[in-house]
Amino acid sequence: MRRDRRLESILDAGAAVLAERGFYGCRMRDVAARSGVSPANLYRYVRGKEELLYLVQRRVLERAIASAEAAQAVRGAEKQVKSLVTDHIRRVLAFPEEAQLLRGDATPLPDHLVRRIEALRNQYAELVRGIIDGLARRKGERRAESERRVQLLMGMADRVAIDGSRQTPLPRPDRLAAPVLDVFQNGARKRRTR
Repeated sequence: MRRDRRLESILDAGAAVLAERGFYGCRMRDVAARSGVSPANLYRYVRGKEELLYLVQRRVLERAIASAEAAQAVRGAEKQVKSLVTDHIRRVLAFPEEAQLLRGDATPLPDHLVRRIEALRNQYAELVRGIIDGLARRKGERRAESERRVQLLMGMADRVAIDGSRQTPLPRPDRLAAPVLDVFQNGARKRRTR
């Protein structure tokens, strides 16, 4: 197995153990067992729990940033938002443990790693805010409330993705995204029934 694939396997196992047991309950021997490497070999890839948590969170944020950048490349404000939300839901469905860790606190990490994680979170937030602001401009709305709009949209996307990750089989991300986008773009209006 190549080094990169082995590290990915370790990060997958680490994300699962960290999500199940939390930072303080995570044991590196459990990560080693779940990833199929010996504890001694594990330390060739990751020096300890702090680095493991950092690497998992960094990977999640780098994926999120790449997704937001791809959404920005789509033509049209509404299509950008749709791409952003659909891919966010897809990532939560595919990597629920990582998504759970991202929502958690980075404080068990040393300050220099916390700053790196926060810089990545801020970069992602700026990309999302830019996409949301583009939609607001298109609709002639004020930009001043963009932070609340970001929290609302991503909170709704997170909630439906978390609920969807508990279903078998997993629902399609675009189907989960549709009502989120409808409520976000059109409001929670009453639908007329005949």
